[in-house]
Amino acid sequence: MQLKAYKFRIYPSKEQEVLFAKTFGCVRFVWNKLVENFNDKENDISINEKTLKDNPEFSFLKEVSAATLQQKRVDFYEFKKQYFNKKRKVKLGRPKFKKKTNRQAFRLSNQKFVLDQKNSLVRLEKIGFVKIVLDRTIPEEANFRNITISKTKTGKYFASILVEQELKPIPSSGKVVGIDLGIKDLMTLSNGQVVDNKKWFRENQSKLKQAQKHLSRKKKGSSRYNRQRIKVAKIHEDITNSRTYFLHNISTELVRTFDLIVLEDLNVSGMMKNRKLAKSIGDVSWSTFVRMLSYKCDWYGKMLIKINRFFPSSKTCSNCGHKEDQMPLNIREWTCPSCGSKHDRDLNASINILKEGWRNLTDQELSSAEYVDYGRGVELSLNGVSHHLASALKRLENQ
Repeated sequence: MQLKAYKFRIYPSKEQEVLFAKTFGCVRFVWNKLVENFNDKENDISINEKTLKDNPEFSFLKEVSAATLQQKRVDFYEFKKQYFNKKRKVKLGRPKFKKKTNRQAFRLSNQKFVLDQKNSLVRLEKIGFVKIVLDRTIPEEANFRNITISKTKTGKYFASILVEQELKPIPSSGKVVGIDLGIKDLMTLSNGQVVDNKKWFRENQSKLKQAQKHLSRKKKGSSRYNRQRIKVAKIHEDITNSRTYFLHNISTELVRTFDLIVLEDLNVSGMMKNRKLAKSIGDVSWSTFVRMLSYKCDWYGKMLIKINRFFPSSKTCSNCGHKEDQMPLNIREWTCPSCGSKHDRDLNASINILKEGWRNLTDQELSSAEYVDYGRGVELSLNGVSHHLASALKRLENQ
């Protein structure tokens, strides 16, 4: 059984929007009180949503579902557990207060909501039936775990329903691939296929700059400021949605096509400290793409392997194994001084990544026929659009 979330757009009435706003506010209030108590070193008294509700000053907390407040308290306790966990590789920072201008959300357990797929309605405790647009059908045998109601900065409402269900593995294809992630191109596959980097943020940067300039001239808190703030948020939302949709399609197609996918374990957070590359790295969203690949491989019975980030994939000749001492980023093509093979930097790296992943998995070497001859002439089709073959593959064929 695997966990899977189904996210749908919901359309509450005006009265329900008021109830949503109250619930968002109360959940945010409880979190902020827990953070305040956590940061107060002189106060040894622990608080929870029950002690807050018993306070006559905070009687408004009784107007919303108690389950939403309980879930927020559970979230905070889980944060504390991870905060003091000495085994964590990356230490968490101190908790932050939540603002009403950011994304708002609350969660209900499976006993507190009912989904009517036939009539496209979802019933929420203390809110009632809300219209929901179902673009997919949740299987009847799925076990509902919880539902998260969220509101974006642009004023849109969504319901994310987490279920536990049995997902059927995708039939085995017997194909393997190594992937070199990049900035100029999103990725280069070991079979020579290249997926373009669409550069969603950079394509909309001028539009965003203009909208932000107009926002800076508005008086904060005014109606005009709020309207312009929503316009800026919509541009950010369109960029994120376009990028996410694109990455979802690529990751799904890769999982369907290959049984084994090998990547480098990139230190994205460390690379983001490079100011010259930070914007481009953020735009390409490597972490999001790898996360999608990871859980989709788990869902459908495929294998994802990450090799050591310090493995010299670009500097090593994929033909004879010779390693260059230095390989600056401006060198995109090079000739091996040992065997004379001509290499495209990214294609050579993807082949080496596949070979290293295969070696780590089987303790055996991968022959050149298994990774070079595979898939020649076959395009990687995404939404009916075939992405171009790398020019490096053509050079290899002409050798």
